Amino acid sequence: MLTGRMAFGGETITDVMAAVITREPDWTALPKGSPTRLLRRCLEKDPKRRLRDIGDAFAEAEAPASTAPFHVSLWRQPLVAALLLMAIISSSIALYLWTRSSSPLKAVSCLVIPLPPGQELTSYPAISPDGQLVAYTATHGTEEPRLYLRDLNSYDARPVSGSQGASQPFFSPDSQWVAFFARGQLFKAAVAGEPPIKLPAAACATLLGGTWNIDDTIIFTPGMGSGLLQVPAAGGPTEILTKPEGGADGHAHAWPQALPGGRSVLFTVWGKGTYGNAVLSLETRRWQLVLPGHGGAVFGSPGFLFVGDDEGTGLKVAAFDPVRPAPTTAQNFVLIDVYGFEDLERPWLSVSKTGTAAYAMGNPGKRSLVWVDLEGGMQSVSEQQTQFSGVTIAPDGSRAAIKQGYDLWVYDFQRGTQIRLTFHGNTQESSSSQVWSRDGKRVIFASNGGGNWDIYSQPADGSRPAELLLRRQFDQFPASMAPDGSLVFAEAHPTTGEDLWILSPDGKASPWRVTQFNESNAVFSPDGHWLAYDSDESGRYEIYVQAYPSGEKRLVVSTRGGYLPRWSGDGKGLFYFAGDAVMSAVVRPGGPTAPPRRLFDRSPFLVGYNTYDVSRDGKHLLMIRRDPGSVPRQINVIQNWSEELNRLIPAWKK
Repeated sequence: MLTGRMAFGGETITDVMAAVITREPDWTALPKGSPTRLLRRCLEKDPKRRLRDIGDAFAEAEAPASTAPFHVSLWRQPLVAALLLMAIISSSIALYLWTRSSSPLKAVSCLVIPLPPGQELTSYPAISPDGQLVAYTATHGTEEPRLYLRDLNSYDARPVSGSQGASQPFFSPDSQWVAFFARGQLFKAAVAGEPPIKLPAAACATLLGGTWNIDDTIIFTPGMGSGLLQVPAAGGPTEILTKPEGGADGHAHAWPQALPGGRSVLFTVWGKGTYGNAVLSLETRRWQLVLPGHGGAVFGSPGFLFVGDDEGTGLKVAAFDPVRPAPTTAQNFVLIDVYGFEDLERPWLSVSKTGTAAYAMGNPGKRSLVWVDLEGGMQSVSEQQTQFSGVTIAPDGSRAAIKQGYDLWVYDFQRGTQIRLTFHGNTQESSSSQVWSRDGKRVIFASNGGGNWDIYSQPADGSRPAELLLRRQFDQFPASMAPDGSLVFAEAHPTTGEDLWILSPDGKASPWRVTQFNESNAVFSPDGHWLAYDSDESGRYEIYVQAYPSGEKRLVVSTRGGYLPRWSGDGKGLFYFAGDAVMSAVVRPGGPTAPPRRLFDRSPFLVGYNTYDVSRDGKHLLMIRRDPGSVPRQINVIQNWSEELNRLIPAWKK
């Protein structure tokens, strides 16, 4: 009453109750001459020291003031006395309700949202702030992912019309809108069912998260080196909030999450010198690290930070005060088998303001390397089971360049030994898209160590560090090398999507196929006279073959969609994925001589960039098997989870 605002604020009842128990009011907000000493006694958290009734308050007012004098006569006026009594009663009721609601706790309840057969999640789920609606993106086979909404009071999920290519959804503060990324753009859609609306924001080349603040702005990260950007949810100019410039600023800022009150944002800083989770003040535009050594933290109300462990198998929690951010640590496990994509770190988890959590279940570390014959029969390469995500066989067939977690290794098939090429550790730098030189002496790959994804070259025996081969404005990923040393690479352009370029042996880069559509996964034929690639120009991805370097005799190989082509050892045929199958097709200079043939079911295997290769004799494929439990095919929901964590956190602090 004296300050004109509540002594204990918060966005939800839980936030207010937590503030009553754990925090002090802002005593400096009291006007001059206020009875500070009396008010402190009224709001004392220890019941033995707190005033018991209005009689104690009058006795306190009549006592000689030694440290904080005030006008006693004021408190003898009937109206003021009544207001003081109301304040004491209100505080007592609040504390009583908090005590009654905390003991016993609301029962924690769990439910599972299973995906239909053949579907799997493609990005982390989001739960609405009111805890009633779950948004997620899923795909079937090699189809484009779509956005789905599932009301917890309903049995079925409904697809959002016009959401093809959707990824990384997040809700508006009032739970009435859902935003998402698709086809390099930012969209929003009313949960009531209207078609998505494209926001005129910066193009999004590498998706690194977004959040919807209570001031009706959207904060997002459109690319690896862009920093945090802000745009009005109704549309308007884009504003730069942070700029990673290397060093203490890191080389990337990602995964923004608006914190309660709307005045600050949690985000991840990636860099060698600075790595961890930070809080940005939207008023001062300054930020501080609060959880170093971890990336991709997820905030949960009223005061938790959740991070994945180093092995990608569990979830840790840290106590965190969003109003007064300070360094904290995450040491206690709260969940196991929470899925998270290894390159981007963020656990696939979302927590509502009401304390309901939704997460994708799965363990990307349960993957293994296998040889697969043309009938689908499998033979293990080794007993190792880890986060394999890419394989490329050397030209002589004796070794393979393998991506494990963030780093690249070279595996010797005969000796069963490995040589590590890159050492990124916990810096959120990563290497991928590995390609062999034609003589097998070097491995060419992409790395984000410089901010954007650039192309590097390194001796395959690891004898020397990697050397920069190509750096351009946007992200570049090597794809294949021709016998003459020419390198075809994909460039992620903000307006034209993925394009194909050629890097000649003299270091000159020139466009090879740049269109308004996406062209990717290019690979040279063994003789270097043809380039196979996939493109979505028809409305879905298909496999194309084109003469090199002339660009003539362009052929369509696939008939019902296709993705990730690979040449057979003799250069007379192609392997690729289509739907739920691994396919093969014969390719002649005059065109395919027979319809593509289905080989075997591809669902047990990881499908993505560089996730399989073909042996020299063309009789086996080196693939990454997704062992049981490694595929995110369901969303687990825990209701009243924050109440249980709030009970446990104080014990952990001790």
